[in-house]
Amino acid sequence: MKTQRIIRYGLRDLGRHRLRTFFMMLGTFVGVLALTLVVAIGQGTRDSVMGNIERMFAGNSILLSAGGGGMMGGPRADGPTTTLVMEDLDAIRSTVPGVTVYDPMVMAMEREVVYQGNSSSVRVIGHSENHEEVWDRGVSRGAFFGAAEVRSSARVALVGETLVREVFEGADPIGFQLRVGAVPFEVIGVLDSMGIDPHGWDRDNEVIIPVTTMMRRVMNIDYVQSAKMLVADAGDLDGAVLAIEDLLRERHSLTEGESNDFSMITPTQVQEMVGSMNRVFTLFLPLLAGVSLLIGGIVVANLMLMGVNERRSEIGLRKAVGANAGDIRTQFFLESALLTLEGGVLAHIVGAVVLYYVTQRLEIPSIKPSHAAHLGLGAAVIVGLAAGVHPARRASELDPVTTLRE
Repeated sequence: MKTQRIIRYGLRDLGRHRLRTFFMMLGTFVGVLALTLVVAIGQGTRDSVMGNIERMFAGNSILLSAGGGGMMGGPRADGPTTTLVMEDLDAIRSTVPGVTVYDPMVMAMEREVVYQGNSSSVRVIGHSENHEEVWDRGVSRGAFFGAAEVRSSARVALVGETLVREVFEGADPIGFQLRVGAVPFEVIGVLDSMGIDPHGWDRDNEVIIPVTTMMRRVMNIDYVQSAKMLVADAGDLDGAVLAIEDLLRERHSLTEGESNDFSMITPTQVQEMVGSMNRVFTLFLPLLAGVSLLIGGIVVANLMLMGVNERRSEIGLRKAVGANAGDIRTQFFLESALLTLEGGVLAHIVGAVVLYYVTQRLEIPSIKPSHAAHLGLGAAVIVGLAAGVHPARRASELDPVTTLRE
């Protein structure tokens, strides 16, 4: 009975001060919603990026780039380089022990593709018939091009799922023609979905064509930007790297003291980069989540203290008619917990809806909406209890005689 009476007093007071009640709920709502979104999207993006990195760089692979090259073998910041040619790659495969297969790559970052009046700016990448084996990425529909298409510089293309949605409006694109710039291509397959890569690029918003077609028909060049190679035994990786370096320095006529005009990335280097990224995420996400909770808790605590000051006479009257300090503390604790719980439930619902939309829109399958939303709901209860401690103590310590005289 006593607890029910305290709850009734608390609910009645919350109903009397609707504006303050609203802002207390809003503070909790914003804090918990921010926590839910930051944790879910941050962890989902991290898991997606890390998964793609590990998938792209197997333990027996070497990424060779012209010049300084980028992580994905694109042009350097100071422009494209011309030091790596197909003959270099053939020489590596034929002379370096353990190198079994390679896939050259030439990439154009932004090229307009057009289909029946619909257009989009995408990455266009030239690969060989070995792309499936080397990069562990095939097609979800249709077929990959083969050696015959590469030899003949065929005008065939593989498209990503983002392009299917935006340019083909969700229709099956296989058999239809699209233009890359002024060059027409027949779509023969839809690429496996890859999501976001380490640079933040949408790997599903790209077109893959034969590397020879890219070089001769699209870019009119005679060099490649990079190549990924597989070594039969991962234990021979370091030896293969040294052998490739010696071979290319000799082929490129580099004298002693001259820097390499190429670069190589190995799984060991990738693992170091992944470790650094993971440490950043591990430190950054809890910090953001903590700030979100702190802001929500401060808002609730300040408004609760305002409520104590506004209700001094009421608190004094309740003490005068028999309520003890424990009753007053319990009432303010319950009010704080109830308000933050309501704000948390609302944030739980809104957060789950937003995360579901983000998951579908950005196609980050590692986002766990329900898990993050439940975390936010639990955080709301913790915030409510923590924010109610000081106001409840202040209210319970008020002297009834003094407050009734005011």
